[in-house]
Amino acid sequence: MDNSRALHDELKHIVGESGVLPKEQVESYAFDGYIPKAVVLPGSVREIQDVLRFAAKQDLSVMPAGAGTKLGIGNLPQKVDVVLATTRLNSVIEYEPADLTVTVEAGIPLAVLQTELAKYRQFLSLNPPYAARSTIGGIVATNVSGSFRLRHGTARNQVLGLQVVHANGTVAKSGGKVVKNVAGYDLNKLYIGAFGTLGIVTEVALKLSPIPARQAILTADFQSVKDAADTGLSIVGSQTLPLFVNLFINADPRLSDATAAKNEPVLTVGFGGDTETVAWQLTHCQEVMEQNGAIGVTIVDDESQQHLQEAIQEFPADSRNIEVVIAKLNLKRTDIAEFVAQVRDTDWTRDVQMMALLGSGVLYLTVPVTADTDLQQLADALTQLRQSAMKAQGNLIIETAPSELKRYIDVWGSVGGTLSLMKQVKAKFDPDGLLNPGRFISSI
Repeated sequence: MDNSRALHDELKHIVGESGVLPKEQVESYAFDGYIPKAVVLPGSVREIQDVLRFAAKQDLSVMPAGAGTKLGIGNLPQKVDVVLATTRLNSVIEYEPADLTVTVEAGIPLAVLQTELAKYRQFLSLNPPYAARSTIGGIVATNVSGSFRLRHGTARNQVLGLQVVHANGTVAKSGGKVVKNVAGYDLNKLYIGAFGTLGIVTEVALKLSPIPARQAILTADFQSVKDAADTGLSIVGSQTLPLFVNLFINADPRLSDATAAKNEPVLTVGFGGDTETVAWQLTHCQEVMEQNGAIGVTIVDDESQQHLQEAIQEFPADSRNIEVVIAKLNLKRTDIAEFVAQVRDTDWTRDVQMMALLGSGVLYLTVPVTADTDLQQLADALTQLRQSAMKAQGNLIIETAPSELKRYIDVWGSVGGTLSLMKQVKAKFDPDGLLNPGRFISSI
């Protein structure tokens, strides 16, 4: 169906006038230089089923989305027809504070859910970037988590059950609504991180955590990355049980402009728990830092702690006023300092800023892109860094990049012998390639 007006009219028959974004607002869901023909916002699972069946008959591609914060992740699409956003599915279905569980529709924003949970001194222990806009369905589909993954794990660890609509309109459920649900295959993990290529998440059951009585962050400067990384790893392996241990290179989350360049590495360590325990954790951690040459060890709590936590959380977000490449390396913890040195030794990295999640072996790079940037050279440098990561049993994924750069490099990289199995799974769940075609690993 090539006629945009006819497409909009057909979709309005399915989801109603309010379920189709006006043409002048469609560009808000553009990505990689592509503007979708239509953005549809179904108000029910039945409407999602009908949209998918209509799209299949018309040979239209469907890009699942929440608020659209992660639409830019992936290779260049084969075609962009309809973006299906779940933002109208935004209700709390069932909340049991005594059980520390909640079931929500996929389009509810994380910030809205956290506000509701806070009434009972509870929270969902995920702190991904784009916190003010991210939806639960988008977080689950992309398996983003944030710094709290050191203590609480990723989205895979927080999801108890899912409801998903497959490309043919079939509704499937996996898992359940209780924590100790071990019956049958764990299909939840098949959908989590699949970027909507196997189905559209419509409902999520989650486990929750109590809000700590006190939260605080220790910060310190170091003379060298190795000293800071070694100190951070010793804290990770200690009995203090931190919420996160993050190392910043060429950036400082304590500044109002967290992206301002800074030569000395900054180590940040977060704690949360009852008041006495956190006091002991802070004292012990401060001693470890000072014994290892830390400069200006500072305890940040109260309102300042919240601002610093937000700056740390939003570091991997594309929130700057200039174009950037955001790359994520998954490495062994002990390899972080070596890879930071490798990045700093190359010509193209003068303005690169880094954040390492030392306890999780994750290293984020943000690379500014200007009119003078040689994209081929940048792609070659990222490819070389990826090859080094693979030799070290790790990988490199490009989370954000200008569309022009994606013509020079696969944003996902190789997955080796598992690709054949992934293609078979995709063929079973979406044989016609309706959902997010070309965007996932190896252009699945």
